[in-house]
Amino acid sequence: MQDDRIIRTRKKLVGKDDVQTIPLKSVSGVHHDRKTLGTDQVRLDVGSISYEWKVSQAEAMVAELHQKMYGV
Repeated sequence: MQDDRIIRTRKKLVGKDDVQTIPLKSVSGVHHDRKTLGTDQVRLDVGSISYEWKVSQAEAMVAELHQKMYGV
C-alpha cells in the first residue's frame, strides 16, 4: 500500500501475475466483513467495481485505509 494508491497483485499458476493499481482518490467505500470462522474479508468499492481481499488482520488494514483516505 502506497500513500496515494493500493497495488494489488494476484498470483497466477501459469503466466504473468495480474497487477492492479487502485488510486485512493477513486475509492468510494471500505467494508469489513467479519467472519466467525476463517479469515475476514475487506471490500473496496471503486465506482461500480468491487475488490475483495481475505485478510487475517482486516481491522488493521481498514484502519490504515481510513487513515490514508480521510486523515483520521
